[in-house]
Order: sequence, then structure tokens, then C-alpha cells
Amino acid sequence: MYAVIDTETTGLLPSHRHRVIEIAVVLLDARGQVEHEWVTLLNPQRDLGPQHIHGILTADVLAAPEFGDIARQLGDLLAGRMVVGHNVEFDLGFLRAEFARLGVTVPLITERSMCTMALAGYLYPGAKRTLGACCTAAGISIEGWHSAMADTRATAELFSHYLKAFPSPPPWQWAYEEVRRLPWPALPGTDVAPTVRPVHAGGRHGWMSRLVDQLPRVPEPPQADSYLVLLDTILANGEITAADADQLVQVATELGLTRPQVDSLHRWYVAALATASWGDGTITPDQRNDVDRVAVMLGRRATDVDEALLRASGGRYVVPDRPGARGFPPGSTMVFTGDMVEPRELWWDRAVAAGFVPQEAVRPETTFLVAADVDSLSVKARAARQLNVPIISVDDFRRLLPATHQNPERKAG
Repeated sequence: MYAVIDTETTGLLPSHRHRVIEIAVVLLDARGQVEHEWVTLLNPQRDLGPQHIHGILTADVLAAPEFGDIARQLGDLLAGRMVVGHNVEFDLGFLRAEFARLGVTVPLITERSMCTMALAGYLYPGAKRTLGACCTAAGISIEGWHSAMADTRATAELFSHYLKAFPSPPPWQWAYEEVRRLPWPALPGTDVAPTVRPVHAGGRHGWMSRLVDQLPRVPEPPQADSYLVLLDTILANGEITAADADQLVQVATELGLTRPQVDSLHRWYVAALATASWGDGTITPDQRNDVDRVAVMLGRRATDVDEALLRASGGRYVVPDRPGARGFPPGSTMVFTGDMVEPRELWWDRAVAAGFVPQEAVRPETTFLVAADVDSLSVKARAARQLNVPIISVDDFRRLLPATHQNPERKAG
């Protein structure tokens, strides 16, 4: 009756020619009992994207089938079944795109599928968003994060757990009856053997991953959780690359989120991350630095983190004494770019007085870039993006400066 799916992909956007590189399917009967499992790596004939997230190496997929080789096998597994996934629209979007590359349209309809992320919010108001958090709440353990089969098995067990909250037949039986009768086209493919990922292939890990699992859901706008769950996935490894940031912008656009909505979600996200980090009543300097780095990546300031930690701690948190409020410590190297209202020399003096080390050019060791326009296409800005050096606005830099250094007088001579 059900086909639970999960995919690992080379990126976030099928519209940007990102591809599926691993897919797993677990078939369940009407009671949620496992009937069959199937998984394979796929050779996308392109680079593998964020390998630090999915843990798949190029060597793993060199001998793997291409999507066209397994299309018929996959279609046989999905046809006549209601598809289930965690943030299922993400997986369905990629599968529709893969089949479209083969010149076929398949009846994978989001509105006729089941999403365990949505079910969690429906059944348990206040439930967390990530698969890990939902499984933890249900007492389900997961091993092998971000392997398609581990995540699919976990989603299948989670869905089986949720099924018990509904009568038999469930209220979506009518949708299943529609799906069961939908015709599938003739698909290409062979009986090629699946390629299973080696045991070395990893998944998400570490303190930031555990922190992300604690973040609550966001009820408005309706697309918020679909956007934030992808942000969760990226941040599970503690960083957002320039490519990740570009993809998030496109995801927000495709979801219909406006710039103010995204800014609001980022502000909320940073505050929620800071609050979760205080969960056991303490935060180490390294952990605080991690949260500050995320704040910078999302266009926020470390003062936002300060405020959230003060609220979470009931005022007990001690704000660190530092020249920069974005997690940039004394001695941080920085570069200016663009025409600013005030003379560049004045900003240079302010930076030196605050303990920063201005440079003329962006280098791999540069800590951050201050831009008159954060979307600048200057040589310095392009170099910063290539080297993953954070770019901040002049106004944000002004806020980094201690009050006594905001407007230092220029010395004569």
C-alpha cells in the first residue's frame, strides 16, 4: 500500500541540474509492516556536490547504474502505492525531474503522498522538524545519517508509528484509491543489480547536528518548514558554503518566500539555535563560536545570539568581552570593498582601533570582508565568495565596533 522513499542528491535544486545519487525504497503494507527493501547508488555523470553532507565518494558511484538503468525497477516499486517521505516534496521533485530527463511523466503527486514531517506537526503540536528529532520523540533509533536506506527505514518506522494514531482505514484512504488506479508509462531500464554504498560513507555528526534536531517548527508562512529543513540539513555539518547559500536563495524563490520572510526566518533560526545551545545551562566558547558563525552565514549578528542566550538563561549568560560582536576575535583580518559614504581611511582607522587587522586584498586566511554592497561583484567580493570568506555590510561592521571606536578622530599628519 505504501512506498517510503528517501534520496541523496548533488544539491537542493532539480531545476539547476542537480541529480539523485542514491535512492532507497521500503514497501509497507496497510498496517505499516515492511514487505520489501531496495536501495542503490546512482552515477549522475557529474560531480557529487556536498560530499560532507551525504558522505558518498566518487569512487563509490563509478560502477553504479545511471537513473535510466533503474527507472523500470523503481517504477515497478512505486506504481500503485502511496509515496511516503520526510519532507516528501523534496524527494518527489527530484524523482519527477529524473524521469522527465528520460522523456516520461510519472504520476508522483505531492498532494497524493504522505509527509511524516507534516504528520508530526498534525499529531503532536510543537513537534520538532527534523527526521532525527521526530524519531527521537517516537523512541526510534537511527544509524547512518544521510544514507538513503538508513533514513528510509527510519521514516518507514516513524510512519508505522504514526499510523497507530488513525483508524483503519485511515482518513486518506480515498487518496490511496486514486493513486492505486493511476497509470504509469512504459519505462526504460534493465535488471541491473543495485550498487550499495560502502560502509565508509558517512552522514551528519557532531554538536551542531544534535543542536539542529532540537529546533522547533515554524507555523507561518506555510512554506517555512520546507525551507528550514533544508537549512537544517546543510547546517548539520556546521557551515554554509557559498554554493549552499546560492542554492538556498533559489529554494526560497521556488517556494515563493519573499526576502522579508527569509530574513525573518533567519532571525528566528539564529535565536532558536542559540536557545537550544543553552539547553543544559552552559555553552562552551567553541560552541558559541559555531553559533556565531551560523549567525554570520545567515546575515545576522552575534548580538542577536547574545540576546537569545540572555533570554534563555534568564539573564545569567555572561556576554563575552570582544571587539567584534559577530564572533570575530581580536586580531581578525579583514578587507574593505566598494565606495562608502565616509572615507575608506576613516574605516581603516576604526578597524585598527577596534583590534582588527585590515588588509588590501582577500586571502585564504582573511576572516571577513566589509562591503558597501554585500551583493558586490568586485574582485574582492568574488574572491571572498570563492574562498568562503563571510561578507558583511558597512552597517553590520559599524555594530561590531565598541562605542568608543565608532567615530575616532583622525590624527594629523
